[in-house]
Amino acid sequence: MIQLKKQYSLLIFLIILFSGSQVKAQYDAMFTNYMWNEMFINPGYAGSREAISTTGLFRDQWVGIDGAPMTQTLTIHSPFLDNQAGIGLSGMRETIGITKQTYFMGTFAYRFKLGAGKLSMGLSLGILNKKDMFSNVQTDQPADVNFTLNSPRMSMPNGSFGLYYYNDKYYIGLSVPRLINNQIVPDIGSYTAKNTFEAKNLHYFLTAGYVFNVSSEVKIKPTILVKSVYAAPLEFDLSFNAFIKETVWTGFAYRSGDAVSLLIGLQINPNLRIGYSYDYTVTKLQKINSGSHEICIGYDFWIGKSKIVSPRVF
Repeated sequence: MIQLKKQYSLLIFLIILFSGSQVKAQYDAMFTNYMWNEMFINPGYAGSREAISTTGLFRDQWVGIDGAPMTQTLTIHSPFLDNQAGIGLSGMRETIGITKQTYFMGTFAYRFKLGAGKLSMGLSLGILNKKDMFSNVQTDQPADVNFTLNSPRMSMPNGSFGLYYYNDKYYIGLSVPRLINNQIVPDIGSYTAKNTFEAKNLHYFLTAGYVFNVSSEVKIKPTILVKSVYAAPLEFDLSFNAFIKETVWTGFAYRSGDAVSLLIGLQINPNLRIGYSYDYTVTKLQKINSGSHEICIGYDFWIGKSKIVSPRVF
């Protein structure tokens, strides 16, 4: 039987939820700066910034709780075929509980004019590498057979699909961030990979944002991310940011049933931006963690003779 300390309660929950057991639900990493990480959650975003755009993000969630998620993502994407398409690469490394996993995805998106904006359709395909470290679990029974061997590192296929509509003032996107449910299943001293597609278990992400020009020096950008999956309540992230003198971002966010957040950022020049967010947990977990931290850095390489006067705000 696993020895429980107060701060280990989450770890045990994560082990049950995300490791070798045959869990039906999928897990998708959360981001407070989702509005700067659209390429990772929606492949339709690829190439929409009309530059070679790179974004790196680091998230340290629920600081102070052993086994809490720690996530790093890196994306790069660019327009292609005379701006009619976009291509990109994305990667993620994450540790959560006893699970270590990495993703590598290649993306292609095609877009066309529709009304006042453009509609982009994107598809990502790639590989998930996953390993469960069962031997890291401390038990009060030495040589417990359930926690003596780690699973091998296994590679499993996955993909995502997304639609993204945008113009100079607003955007709206709909995506399925993971098409396949990947599991490592214990099987009498060995492990097998199980990859299944079940339409009712797909997660759907809806994102939207609008830019209001309050004055020549201030822009206001509210955004929303709604997450939906069968037989579960809707979850949503709301953010409200002000862009001051095209240099400083500041704002706040709320994640339903989880946290309130403070966001700040600096547009160093039209190419380079950096942002930071702090989440304060509003659940019972606030007693055993000191919040979550997230850092996001983006850089755009303008192509050919193209030059931007004002920074892109999405």
